[in-house]
Amino acid sequence: MILQRFQLVDHTRYRLALKETLTVKPDGFRIRVRRRPDRDRSHPPGRPAARATAGVAAPVAATAGPRHGTPLLVLYGSNLGTAEEVARRVAESGEAGGFAVTVAPLDDYAGRLPGEGAVVITSASYNGTPPDNAVRFCEWLRAAEPDTVSLAGVRYTVWGCGNRDWASTFQAVPRLIDERLAALGAERLYPRGEGDAREDFDGQFQAWQDPLLGTLGKALGVELAPAEAGEAAHLTVEGVEGGEASPFVDSLGARAMRVAVNRELHTRTGADPSPRSTRHLELELPDGVAYRAGDHLGVIPRNAEALVARVAARFGLDPAASVRLRLPGSRKTFLPVDQPVRVSRLLGDYVELQDPATRKQIQGLAAHTECPWTGPRLLALAEDEARYREEVLARRKSVIDLLDEFPACQLPFNRYLEMLPPLRPRYYSISSSPLRHERRCSITVAIVEGEARSGRGTFHGVCSGYLLHQKEGEPVHAFAKDTRSAFRLPENAATPIVMIGPGTGLAPFRGFLQERAALRERGQAVGPALLFFGCRHPRQDFIYEAELRAFADQGVARLFACFSRAPGAQKTYVQDQIREQRAEVWKQLQQGAIVYVCGDATRMAPDVRRAFAAIYREETGADERVALAWLDALTTEGRYRVDVWATG
Repeated sequence: MILQRFQLVDHTRYRLALKETLTVKPDGFRIRVRRRPDRDRSHPPGRPAARATAGVAAPVAATAGPRHGTPLLVLYGSNLGTAEEVARRVAESGEAGGFAVTVAPLDDYAGRLPGEGAVVITSASYNGTPPDNAVRFCEWLRAAEPDTVSLAGVRYTVWGCGNRDWASTFQAVPRLIDERLAALGAERLYPRGEGDAREDFDGQFQAWQDPLLGTLGKALGVELAPAEAGEAAHLTVEGVEGGEASPFVDSLGARAMRVAVNRELHTRTGADPSPRSTRHLELELPDGVAYRAGDHLGVIPRNAEALVARVAARFGLDPAASVRLRLPGSRKTFLPVDQPVRVSRLLGDYVELQDPATRKQIQGLAAHTECPWTGPRLLALAEDEARYREEVLARRKSVIDLLDEFPACQLPFNRYLEMLPPLRPRYYSISSSPLRHERRCSITVAIVEGEARSGRGTFHGVCSGYLLHQKEGEPVHAFAKDTRSAFRLPENAATPIVMIGPGTGLAPFRGFLQERAALRERGQAVGPALLFFGCRHPRQDFIYEAELRAFADQGVARLFACFSRAPGAQKTYVQDQIREQRAEVWKQLQQGAIVYVCGDATRMAPDVRRAFAAIYREETGADERVALAWLDALTTEGRYRVDVWATG
C-alpha cells in the first residue's frame, strides 16, 4: 500500500550501519516519501507495464566462457521425479563445467551406451523393480553376457535414490546397474552414491556431487570451465497483457477427469466428531483411459492460492499479472517459455513451493544477502549439519519460509524460480474395481493439515488440500498408472488372500473386494479373504464401515477391525489382530494364501512383518532366523506383497 501510493527517496544516500538493542536495526536510517501521481499509481509494483528481467531454473544451465565440450550423458530412471530431479542438478553443474550435456531416460540408451566422455546414471527402485523408464535398460543389463557384450570404453558412475524403510530392496536397482556395468567391462570413474529419503537426502547427494565434476575432469583429462561461467545467461520474464499458459500436465499425459463425488469419510459432526478428514473422490474417466484394481492414480495438484499469493507478495508481484518467459540459447526448462502465463499459474501449476530448502538453496539465499547479520546465519544453516537437520529439515522450512524469516535477503524472483523443482504428481491407490465401475475410479485421500513445523501458520498438503476443495463437476487432471508391481489380485480368483490395510491403506483392498464381489455375482468361485483394518476410533474414522460389513455379510471377506483410541479399551493395532487370529491366518497360508500389506512403511509394515514371523515360530517351533528366511521366501515367491509409503 505504501509503495503503491508513495515514492521513497533516499535523500542522504544512506550506507547501511547496524545497531543492536533488543533487535538489530539500521542506525540513523531516514527516508523521505513523495505522493505518487495518479499515472504512476495505475501500475503498482507487481504488475509491471514495462519489461523486467528474471531467471528461471532449467534442466541444463547456460554457460559462457571456455567450453571443452566433452560429452556427458546423464541418464535417469524415475517414476516419482526424485531421480529425474537429481539428474537435472547433475546436468546443470556439468554444463556449467563446460561439458556438452545430454539428459535422457535410461531406456533411451538400452544397448547403446557411448564410449566417449562419461555417463552419470541416477535411478530409484520400486519394491526392488526398476522405474518404468528403466525397465528395458535393466532387462538389457541382466541379459547381457561378457562373452557377447563388451562395454569397454564406457566410463560411468551411479547415484541411487532410496528409502531404508524398504530395507530388503534398498538401492536394489542402482546396485544392479553399477555391478552389471562393471561386469560387462565399463570403467567406474567415481564411486556409487546412495541417498536415503528417510534421512538427509539432499546432504548425502551434495556430499557425493561436490567432488564429482573434478573427478570426472581429471579422469577425462579436461580442464573445467571456471565457476563463474555458468552465471552469464538467464531466462527473462516480460510483463504482457492477458494470456494463459499451456498446462504443465500435458508432459505427463494427464487428462481432465470430472469429479463425480467428493464426500467426507470421517464423522465430523455429533457428540464425538473426528478432528481429522479423509475424502472419498470418484472421477469420471475420459475415453481411452482404463485401469485395473491395484493401479495408482497420478494427480496433478495445484499449490494453494494463499501460498501462491504469499510468494507473489514477497517478490512484489500481482498474481493476476501475465508474464512471458524467454530462455536464451539452447537451454531447456520445464517452465512455459515464449508464451503468456499468469503469475498465479506459474507459481501454482509448475513449481514445488513447500519442499524443505536444500543446502544449495540456502547458500543461494546467503549469496544474495548483504546484511552482515543475516548472511552468516544463512550460511550457518547451510554449513552446520546438525543445525540444518534441526532447524530446516525437521521443521520443513521451505525457501519462502526462510525468505520470510530473513527479510534482508534480496533474492530476485529469477533466482528464486531457478531454485525450485517442477511440481510433482501425487499418487493414490485406486480404491475401486472396473468390474464395479468401468467408467469411474475412486481414490481415498487423507487430508494433510496441521500446525506447520516451521512455526508459520498452518501446513496444508499440496495435493490433499487441492483435492479437498474440488467441487463435484469440476475437473481434476490425472492419469491411471500401472505400477508394474505384483500388488494385484491373483489370476486365480480361488486363491485365498490376507489383506492388511489400516487407515487409507484400505484403499486398494476396497477395489479388491469390489472385484471379488462382482465375480461372485457372475457365478465365479472366489477364495477366502481376510481383511485386517485399523483406525483410531470406531465412531470417528472407521472409513467405508457399511461397505466392509456388507462384504462380510455377503461372504466376500472376513473383517477384523481394531481401534487404537477407542474409549475405555486397550489400544489395538493390525499386528495385534493378526496375532490374535494366528490360527486362521496360518490356515490360509497353508492353503497358499497371498498376503498384501498397504500403508505406513515406518512402523506398521515392520510390525506386521514381525507378527507373521511370530506366527511362523509359534506354529513350527523355528527360531527367529528361520522365520525371517521363511518370510523372505514368501516375498520371493510373490506371496508377501507390499505397497507402503513413508509417513511423518
